Amino acid sequence: MNENSQPIFFPVSRFKLIVMSLVTFGFYEIFWFYKNWQLLKTATGREISPFWRTVFSGIFGYFLFKKIKFCAKSYCVSPKFSPFLLTIVWIGLNMCFRVPNPYGLVSNLSVIALLPVQERVNKLNCVAARNHNPNSRFSAGNILTIAVGGSLTVLAIVGILMPA
Repeated sequence: MNENSQPIFFPVSRFKLIVMSLVTFGFYEIFWFYKNWQLLKTATGREISPFWRTVFSGIFGYFLFKKIKFCAKSYCVSPKFSPFLLTIVWIGLNMCFRVPNPYGLVSNLSVIALLPVQERVNKLNCVAARNHNPNSRFSAGNILTIAVGGSLTVLAIVGILMPA
């Protein structure tokens, strides 16, 4: 265990993950996948493409969740999630955008499938890289995104729920 090492996976508080996912219509989840693959590539030195694994996160999400679970076990952090089940839930919730409004709003809840994984990531990072930045504060860019994205989210919900 190295006191000053980089985290193995993307550190972010669960609250920040939820907020940023909701106000970006799920695009923060894509960023989350990319950052996790990027950090994993750095930690392992494997020749993987974080970009393409993110583009095909519906397929590679399972392998990321499985790798996180394996790493958590190797650092004696109890992994309390099923990679297969969470992958199915994440894909299923994302596919809900195709159902008629207002039920399509359920797709915005896909972040729920990432929360158990992120909980393990945060605990794993605390063990593997004790002094890492937990990424729990909102930066100026995050606040701007919340202001703009939050406004658009509210407008979208109002527009969907208003009678024709």
